[in-house]
Amino acid sequence: MRAFSDLEMDALAEAFNLSLGEAAATFAAIVHEEIELAVPIVEFVTRDELARRLQGNAADGNPQRLCRINQSFTDEQGLVTDALLLFPEHGSLEIVRRMLGDDTPIHHITELEQDALAEIGNIIINSCMSSLANLFGASLIGSLPRVQCSDVAHLLDDKRPDNLILVARIGMVMSAHNLSGFVLFLMDVPAVDQFMARVAALFRLPADVSAR
Repeated sequence: MRAFSDLEMDALAEAFNLSLGEAAATFAAIVHEEIELAVPIVEFVTRDELARRLQGNAADGNPQRLCRINQSFTDEQGLVTDALLLFPEHGSLEIVRRMLGDDTPIHHITELEQDALAEIGNIIINSCMSSLANLFGASLIGSLPRVQCSDVAHLLDDKRPDNLILVARIGMVMSAHNLSGFVLFLMDVPAVDQFMARVAALFRLPADVSAR
């Protein structure tokens, strides 16, 4: 895989940033609360390094458990992208409460929590991917959402530890409840060049852009 220039990396970040705007508004409507977005971080890392980065977000340094809502997307040209929505496990219950209503009995939420998280992920992730598809004039087909809760060390066991992946990491914060989560877009190296070509066309990057 060739190296990408700063201009190309900035363009990747902006594409993902544009894709999340509508999703954040949708999420805010679900939880009845304003959502603050962080500046996207786009980088190439291994699976194990990504796990270390995520673990580093734990305030007390102790191993934390995350809930992951995951969907895979493909298009007619074979581009494959995994989109993940991550929340701390302890915060997922509060998100479900906000979705179902603060007066919902806790035992009802327990029964519905996984389905509700899958639905939240489905709405937010599909909103992101639909925005990307519209930007590129493409059609994306997504899998059903899958919910998994585990410690960070095992959250990405379905990814090979030695493969580089493109990660676009965007933080979302529900400030009133001090809850934060991440949207991650993961791509294996074979898909990156194809995706970069679309981003370059979208932002009309110079054809001779190269790493500095």
